[in-house]
Amino acid sequence: MPAGRVKWFNAEKGFGFIECEGQPDVFAHYSAIKATGFRKLNEGDEVEFDMEPGKNGRGPQAANIVVTKAAPEGDRFQRSGGGSNSRW
Repeated sequence: MPAGRVKWFNAEKGFGFIECEGQPDVFAHYSAIKATGFRKLNEGDEVEFDMEPGKNGRGPQAANIVVTKAAPEGDRFQRSGGGSNSRW
């Protein structure tokens, strides 16, 4: 089972990427997280997962994601939607 660290995850949009040493970043969707309640990942979380081919020929995609070690509170960063669509 591959392992990696969450590079970033946007809880509002429900996706992000996992970085694995020596491999391209792996797409992570909230529906692949094995947890109860609100499913999200935090930057720096260590995870294990199954690897699947991405949809439409895109890079690899994670399935059955399990957090094996949560990032320390001070190291966590959560991305929000924000962006250039904001008027103010």
